[in-house]
Amino acid sequence: MNMAIKIVAGLVAVALVTVVVIINTTDINQYKGQIIDLVEDTTGRNLQIGGDLKFALSLVPTVVVEDVKFSNASWGSKPEMMSLKKFELRVAFLPLITGNIQVNKIILIDPEFLLETNKKGTGNWEFFAHKKQKKTAEYKGSAPSVVVNEIHIENATITYIDGVSGQQTNLLIAQITAESDGVNDPLSLIIEAAYNERPISVTGHLGSLNQFTSNNNYPLDLVIEMSDAKLALNGQINKPMDAKGLNIAMKFDVDSLAKLSTLLGSDLPDFGPINIAGTITDEKDSYSIKSLVLIAGNSDLSGDVTANMATKHPTITATLNANLIDLAELTGDEKEQKATKNTRLFSSAPIPLHALKSINGKLSLNAKKIKTSSMMLAETQATVSLEEGVLAIKPLNSLMAGGKLAGSIDLNASGKSAVLSTTISLTGLDPNQLNDLNGKLTGAKTDVNFNVRGSGNSVSQIMTNLNGKLLIQVDKGVITDSITGALGADAFTELVSMLNPFSQSSDKIQLQCAVVNFDIKNGIATTNKGIAISTNQMNIIGSGVINLETEGLDIAIKPEPKEGLGINAAKFSSFVRVGGTLAYPQPTADLTGALSTGLSVSTAFATGGLSLLAEGLFDRATADADPCATAWQQNSTTTQTTKQPEKSTATKAVDSVKDAGEAVSNTIKGLFN
Repeated sequence: MNMAIKIVAGLVAVALVTVVVIINTTDINQYKGQIIDLVEDTTGRNLQIGGDLKFALSLVPTVVVEDVKFSNASWGSKPEMMSLKKFELRVAFLPLITGNIQVNKIILIDPEFLLETNKKGTGNWEFFAHKKQKKTAEYKGSAPSVVVNEIHIENATITYIDGVSGQQTNLLIAQITAESDGVNDPLSLIIEAAYNERPISVTGHLGSLNQFTSNNNYPLDLVIEMSDAKLALNGQINKPMDAKGLNIAMKFDVDSLAKLSTLLGSDLPDFGPINIAGTITDEKDSYSIKSLVLIAGNSDLSGDVTANMATKHPTITATLNANLIDLAELTGDEKEQKATKNTRLFSSAPIPLHALKSINGKLSLNAKKIKTSSMMLAETQATVSLEEGVLAIKPLNSLMAGGKLAGSIDLNASGKSAVLSTTISLTGLDPNQLNDLNGKLTGAKTDVNFNVRGSGNSVSQIMTNLNGKLLIQVDKGVITDSITGALGADAFTELVSMLNPFSQSSDKIQLQCAVVNFDIKNGIATTNKGIAISTNQMNIIGSGVINLETEGLDIAIKPEPKEGLGINAAKFSSFVRVGGTLAYPQPTADLTGALSTGLSVSTAFATGGLSLLAEGLFDRATADADPCATAWQQNSTTTQTTKQPEKSTATKAVDSVKDAGEAVSNTIKGLFN
């Protein structure tokens, strides 16, 4: 028996040696031309093989191909779409005897791939059949089975160039290893790469080769790690060769957005952790994330998001719910923002009109709470739509500090210049529910109406061209003197102190009413006795101008003691003027009054006309028993029975000065009569 085994073993050894000799002495380079012709006829592109095709000297049959180049599309940025330093194909010997092919390993050394699109979006991977392609003879025998056990790629470079945007993305692959025991067995995958110089690793399992080629129910289970972020994908693709029929559970986690800054090519805030989960699905020309759950710090969102790619511009629709959206946390530290406060309130940065025109969408949001640095919004419902450059928030409803907020915002960016239309109403706001005013102001229910329209390519341009109206009405309440500290600015603290001579003797002020009423025309907000505050001790009346282009202020405020209080009027400042800018208001006291300065009308106009309306307040005859009613009806009180041609702003200002002068003159005469 032992002798028989030795004889058989010897025969097998002789057979192996014979096959190896045959393989090593066979010139497979004779098929080089046929391979090149086949590739060119199939793709219409040139294939170059610089080295010879040969068998490597080994007991495992190994085909080696070196210096391979595959040409790019005629419009491509470089001559070659693919180049390869070395290609090895290692085939198992014994299956060859039975007529089957078992590839133990495929090795690619230093491959370089260039994927790009032209300006029309056509990819260089879209091939066409060569006109002179020859018909291959029909093969009547059965095709041998092919099994690939392992694919190994080293030092690969993949470059993608978007011909429409010009953006380039680089992927460097240090290693790709894919292993499988057979065509019906799952494929294990390991990838070590760098995306835009940031390391990426991919590990997991894919379906079998037969599942992929049969285009049916292809499973996947992958974990992708990059820049301390982790993405897990688990599910299946019903038609993998068509990338259709997705049903993949997705989970994404990262400790901080800042860790993704380099990967995404932009500076992101140090905010987190971020956790996202959902199920990726698809339908005809659309992709969705169903049952989305997003947790970002204290904030959360849940719902469905769908992207439709069939339209001219991608259309994204989303229905989202939130328990809490913490805007104070999302926008960063409030103290840091105050420390870096800009000198201007309205930004001159261009509005990204192109971005608004490049995508369409609709978002329906229901949020139980939205937290800001100063207040909490409740039961917010908003529908946001974007179509062909027109951004609309309508309707917008919320509960704000005990009041009801309703309105709409429309930004039309379809033309060369954006047009903003805003209508906001707030009824029944309780100031005591605002963080800065809690415990400092009770009652004082407040209504706000804001209706404006403007145009421009930045916020500052829109404000420069703004037209509309602002009306604020405040009901009865109680103010404590400590409210001045809550206003958050020394300017306002000083202002209240100058206006309130009782501040040292009284801890509380009984507020009867307050009104702020501004008309806005071509970026100039004006009010004539449209600022009014009435307390149990005095009335305060204000007029002035806000230049929204320069953000300059010129507001004059006049305190009037109420009769019967036995208060000496001399204890009051006869006039307080608020100047400076919206970002940095600066109050100053003028004890003599503006008219006594000798300021001429022409000089006032030369400085922008900001001080003219305020000067009329020095008329003692303008004392008003009900300043809030006057402020609320400031337009109607100047309406004449017979309609006259509308006066210009300059003419109105001159008339105000004339009226003030006449009133002062009459008052002086009355003192001597």
